[in-house]
Amino acid sequence: MRAAAASVCALVLVTALQMGHRPVAAAAAFAPGCPVTDPQANPGPYFVTDAVPLPASVSPVHVDNHVGVILPAGYCTSHLAYPVVYLLHGAGDTYQAWEKNTDLDQFLAANQGAYPYIFVLPDGGHDANAGWYSDWIDGSRQYETYHIAVLQQFVNSSYRTRSHDLAVAGLSMGGFGALSYAARHPGMFKVAASFSGAVDMLYGAPASGLAFARLQSQYGTPDSRVWGDQTTDAAVWRAHNPTDQAAKLAGTRILLASGTGTPGGAQGDAIYPAIGPFDPGGYAIENFIFQMNVSLVRALTQAGVPYTADFYPGGYHGWPYWQADLHWAMPMIAGALGRPVPR
Repeated sequence: MRAAAASVCALVLVTALQMGHRPVAAAAAFAPGCPVTDPQANPGPYFVTDAVPLPASVSPVHVDNHVGVILPAGYCTSHLAYPVVYLLHGAGDTYQAWEKNTDLDQFLAANQGAYPYIFVLPDGGHDANAGWYSDWIDGSRQYETYHIAVLQQFVNSSYRTRSHDLAVAGLSMGGFGALSYAARHPGMFKVAASFSGAVDMLYGAPASGLAFARLQSQYGTPDSRVWGDQTTDAAVWRAHNPTDQAAKLAGTRILLASGTGTPGGAQGDAIYPAIGPFDPGGYAIENFIFQMNVSLVRALTQAGVPYTADFYPGGYHGWPYWQADLHWAMPMIAGALGRPVPR
């Protein structure tokens, strides 16, 4: 029996190594997905990376199926089921961006009692293949199908989740994705939060469509492959556009944060150390994003959909602000999701 037990432990350890769990060790027998041998000594939270198995209908060419999962402190020693928060990244980033560019790990460790949730960080494509959280009109990307059907099924079958207690939040392209998913799948998410989100992709149309196509290779903005031509395929654009779908956000707690894109701001002027202390491009992008948010607020107001906003003076399109936005949003996300419950 001891030999058999040792073999099982060895198998679990090898599996953990292959799946990229950090820290890596044998899992507790009653805690599926737990990556540590001694959860009493190391209560978490834990960061896990997985590659999501894809059905035959979704090709690896169509999506990047890597995902990060943050398991809350105490996960390995509890029999609880946890609410889930999906964190979406922007057009130039990957599923690792939230953890690498913010204090997310430290923030959750310092607030273990307040935010006992499973955080899921999916990949949404990046740069020239930024997916825009959509099934593309040309058929070459299937991110909506992957995130809404395949990924959620994987998360719910691999971890102890409260599958109907979901929140979604994202920055820039991810802010678009959070509200687009919430509008296109009413009732799925209790909270949808957008940080500097591109929430009106028809703002300035048709000139904006021409600009998006021209800037696509540099910034990952959507070209005709995503939703088609902004004029002739306007119905497809509207079907994905949060501002046009504002009425469908009723019943979801909507959180919006954005700077005005003018110099200054609470987080200072340094966008990235490698670029320098002042990057006018980051402010120009945020100013355009702010105009999109004003357009969305107008549509929400006309539809009678309540929202909570933090539109702050100054601010550029960068990580220090998105980190602060997440800190601002988490108490309201927690108020909507509630607590873990016995499975």
